[in-house]
Amino acid sequence: MAQETLQEQTIVLEEEIVERRQIEETVRLSEEKFSKSFDNAPIIMTISTVEDGRFLDVNKKFVELSGFSRQEAVGRTSLELGWITPDQRQVLVAELGEKGRTSGVELRLRSNAENYITCRYYGELITVDGRQCLLSLAHDMTEQRAMEEQLRQAQKMEAIGQLAGGVAHDFNNVLTVIMGYCNLLQMDPKLDTHQRDEVEQIIASSEKAAQLTRGLLTFSRKEVMDFRSADLNGIVQHVQKFLARVIGEDIQLRTVCNRPEIAVRVDSAQIEQVLINLATNARDAMQMGGLLNIETNTLDVDDSFIHTHGYGTPGRYACIAVSDSGCGMDEQTRKRIFEPFFTTKEQGKGTGLGMAIVYGIVKQHNGFITVYSEPGHGTTFRIYLPLSDEGQGAREETGEPVAPDGGTETILVAEDEAGVRRLLEDILTRYGYQVILAEDGQEAVEKFMANRGKIHLVLTDIIMPRKSGQEAVAEIRRLQPGIKVCYASGYTADFIRNRGVDDEGIELIMKPVQSQELLWKVREILDS
Repeated sequence: MAQETLQEQTIVLEEEIVERRQIEETVRLSEEKFSKSFDNAPIIMTISTVEDGRFLDVNKKFVELSGFSRQEAVGRTSLELGWITPDQRQVLVAELGEKGRTSGVELRLRSNAENYITCRYYGELITVDGRQCLLSLAHDMTEQRAMEEQLRQAQKMEAIGQLAGGVAHDFNNVLTVIMGYCNLLQMDPKLDTHQRDEVEQIIASSEKAAQLTRGLLTFSRKEVMDFRSADLNGIVQHVQKFLARVIGEDIQLRTVCNRPEIAVRVDSAQIEQVLINLATNARDAMQMGGLLNIETNTLDVDDSFIHTHGYGTPGRYACIAVSDSGCGMDEQTRKRIFEPFFTTKEQGKGTGLGMAIVYGIVKQHNGFITVYSEPGHGTTFRIYLPLSDEGQGAREETGEPVAPDGGTETILVAEDEAGVRRLLEDILTRYGYQVILAEDGQEAVEKFMANRGKIHLVLTDIIMPRKSGQEAVAEIRRLQPGIKVCYASGYTADFIRNRGVDDEGIELIMKPVQSQELLWKVREILDS
């Protein structure tokens, strides 16, 4: 009997041992699994003491993002490492004491390299070997926050663009009147030299005012390109004085033109903007002063160039080389230099748009740009622009304003701004044209019907009360399908397209309109 009892006890003991071993194996496997999951997790995970916050273990993601090795971190607190600030820890401890956990707190954490990452933090109390510990998880939000900031910047720039479109309309109407009457005075043979100089000063100031709007439109990518034949050397020389003011007195500016004339077809104001942005970038790279060199030449782009750079079309190009003696860039920065919103400046010191604008303008001119730079050895930008087969042409301004021959045709002018309407009438009648005026689109249709068969051209603003310019033109063309039309507007082409006007194939003259430009356009349309 005693022997049977002993056997039964032995069997029970063996079963308990087996069960205990199974439990131990399960725990071991669970711990191994947890350890692997912990170490290989795609988010930061740490285990620390509750009392003083000393790290008991950290995972690979923590090591990767923080820059601290496991040996450096274990046994030290996040405060000792500088991983979080005392204020941040106080917030976490308060929430942990109140709720027993922390959830979704956004922290800005400092790495060993003194870079900052933005994380969404979660904390939970757990028991390890009978000891209460804190399991912390942190999801890296740095890239997401950067993208959100870029989106906010883009939305901000879009808002500026919309504002600029509205401002351009009213602002350019005012400038049209000022510049238009100055142009008429310029062409008056009775003006003496002193009076002519005074008028030219007014025009120069008006053009500077117009550039304010152009600047807003450039930043918002809604600028209307005005391509004309020009000498690249002339553009550089024209902007040279302004560049000297941009870079300051401690930087020497040197320009070299290796060809007597380099004919290109460009928007001169936009190429000047490129040079201003590059000069500003160079100034920031030469904090202790230096040399800014701008050189123009013509260069051949061949197959070896295309193979080296991965872009370009073979041929001969106009080239502007802008070199500085500044701090230079490393390869990583050089590769990102044209990215929108990328900046090496500290927060609030730069928009990250300057070089992106340079790239955009060059691309819109069917050109391309290269960058060579080494840390400590300065930077050279080379801008390649297609050469133009066209000469400067009689319409390029070479001192005295040149106007075409007038005419005797009848022009219907529809313009809701009284000052602009009167200016257009004065310019056209002075050169022999017969002018019929309308204050809006509805009156334009009525005046056209009353003078049907007499009108050779309709010159109309696009945005007007009662009936828009395009609505008026649609009705007029039902009455006379072949009538010639020229739109005049202070709005950008982008703004016009958004209002249902297809600017492909239509004649459009942008405000502020100068007298000679208007007369050339009118004559060109009538003679076409």
